[in-house]
Amino acid sequence: MASNIPTASVSKNQLLAGRILSALPILFLLMDGGMKLAKPKFVVDATVQLGYAESVVVGLGIVLTICTILYAIPRTSVLGAILLTGYLGGAVATHVRLGNPWFSHILFPVYLGILIWGGLYLRDARLRSLISSIAQITSESKKMIWAGRILSALPVLLLLFSGLMKVTKRPEVIEGFAKFGYQERVIVGIGVLEIACTILYLIPRTSVLGAILVAGYMGGAAATHLRLGEPVILQVLLAVLAWGGLYLRDARLRALIPVKS
Repeated sequence: MASNIPTASVSKNQLLAGRILSALPILFLLMDGGMKLAKPKFVVDATVQLGYAESVVVGLGIVLTICTILYAIPRTSVLGAILLTGYLGGAVATHVRLGNPWFSHILFPVYLGILIWGGLYLRDARLRSLISSIAQITSESKKMIWAGRILSALPVLLLLFSGLMKVTKRPEVIEGFAKFGYQERVIVGIGVLEIACTILYLIPRTSVLGAILVAGYMGGAAATHLRLGEPVILQVLLAVLAWGGLYLRDARLRALIPVKS
């Protein structure tokens, strides 16, 4: 079947700028992942100080290295960027929990995320088209569109409900945040962020941006549970459903993350 995905050229200057922007986080994250794999004492000590068990250091290094390599490979760069967004979301959540400074600690993973997606945005015209325009609906893919909407419905409903629970500061939510080590004053802000990400995901024009933010948010939630040795399958599943639903209902995203040649 012929693809109806619009194509656009990328200028040499845009391509060069995109590669430079992408190279910075790639080099930093590969070094970070390599250090976790090597496990020098100062890396182990820093991880333990952040509240994580020493046993997770190598696993984090493997995940980070694989995600970065996927991002560096053109064919899997979008998938790698999504996975790295989740990883960096976990880093943000860790610093929020510890009450670290905003600009030097909490927002540092956000800076990396901007470089990751900014570099990809500059060097891939299809991604620019995907982010800046409304999802394409084609007559031959109505079943896929409905399947995508059904997949998307579950994370949307759960995230909206979870966000509202945080905004209203239900007693069980306050108790849960205390168990996870977060200060009570961050609960409403996290709830507002959760609702905002979900709303952006629901709006066709901003659905990709919303999905990126949801991936980062779920990465933060996964890191929170991982620190306590709790399973993270729900957080991973919600992120997969959010992107899987979007993948099915927008042919342009399927062109960016091809399952097969």
